[in-house]
Amino acid sequence: MIEPQQYGQQALQEHLLLDYVQRLETRKFGHRAVHIHLSRLKPFHRRDYHIRVATNTFESYVKLFVGRIFVLSNNDLLFIWKDKSIADVEPGVETLRYLFRDDPVAQDESEETGFCTWYNLNTEFQEFVLLCRYMSENAQKQQRRDMAADPKVQLQPINADNLAQLEETIHSADLSAHIRQQPVCVLSKTNGGELHPVFDEFFVSIAELRDAIMPNIDLASNKWLFQHMTEVLDKRMLNYLCKRTFKTHAASFSINLNLATLTTREFERFDEIVRRNWPGNVILEFNQVDLFSNLETYLRLRDEFHERGYRVLIDNLTVESLSFVDRNSLKADFIKVAWREEMTDNVIRKKYSEMDTLVQQSGRERVILCRCDTPTAIRFGQSLGITLFQGRYVDNMVARSRRTKNASKQSAKPARPIKAPPPRKPQV
Repeated sequence: MIEPQQYGQQALQEHLLLDYVQRLETRKFGHRAVHIHLSRLKPFHRRDYHIRVATNTFESYVKLFVGRIFVLSNNDLLFIWKDKSIADVEPGVETLRYLFRDDPVAQDESEETGFCTWYNLNTEFQEFVLLCRYMSENAQKQQRRDMAADPKVQLQPINADNLAQLEETIHSADLSAHIRQQPVCVLSKTNGGELHPVFDEFFVSIAELRDAIMPNIDLASNKWLFQHMTEVLDKRMLNYLCKRTFKTHAASFSINLNLATLTTREFERFDEIVRRNWPGNVILEFNQVDLFSNLETYLRLRDEFHERGYRVLIDNLTVESLSFVDRNSLKADFIKVAWREEMTDNVIRKKYSEMDTLVQQSGRERVILCRCDTPTAIRFGQSLGITLFQGRYVDNMVARSRRTKNASKQSAKPARPIKAPPPRKPQV
């Protein structure tokens, strides 16, 4: 387990929350949670005094319901309890609504923009874990940004000595906590634009790993040493997939690997144990920089791996690099283009028609727009005819869809008849 002191105070609560929720997995039944979005309130209502009052309001519920409350770095409250129903906790939430009644968010009932979100961990545990991981990663990113802006805090560059220490730690540490699973979904044009998972990507969160084992080292300061580290991580990922029984949202999955990893013993073992027995497709994702740095290796191995049944994806393309990548001549099955907020301004005004042509040439159904963290990204991709999306906003849409379906199933079940108690025997 990661020690809390390895996290700054800003990200500590999110880390403790994630650790607590992960420990609940084997005993999740009977647990529920409510996420109160105080961060959505107007700044005037997010002063320290308001947060203290809101937190104190829940103290009685924490004691009464054997619960745990977390005050997150963005001022949100997340309360987890056991055995009592959501209706039992609603009065506390309504009290908070009343406290903030002058704020429009307090009257908003929607999950996407509203005051609170409820979770039944019996049926929504995986979605809830995903939320907690997302909040933990966001808090750590903000912490890193604050550290970078602080002239007193300087990250040390990676060197041969701390690389050796890092490699030893990677070999011995339990990396399962840092392995992420994120779906790539097709957004249908019918049924209200439903999302359907096409495949899941498995990857290691480098930023989170760094925060956990070497928070003061800039892992990307030397690209050759960083490359070596990612090759070590590749092998650990392959071993993980060989040893674990893992589940996917779709029949297919992808893994992001270095080209050099394809010739290792670990990959051959993965091919024999996992790929040959997997009912769907296994997709190999290659970073564009690695691919063009080792183009001869790619061209030599590509057809062989296609014959084995693998699919190939070129990852981490930008608008600028898209014009240099011909998916058809490289015989790649998919390409990923990373969304950036500035696309809305720069691309639409200057490069929109060019990008539209490049997406069309690549095959609109073969282009994945990734890092979609906002609805704007989805709308932009749809304007180009792209139908495959990946990112935080997509994760949230999938989670909401599952919650809705689970709620529909629960409401469709016939209510159990209430049995009358047996008649009491007359006292003699």
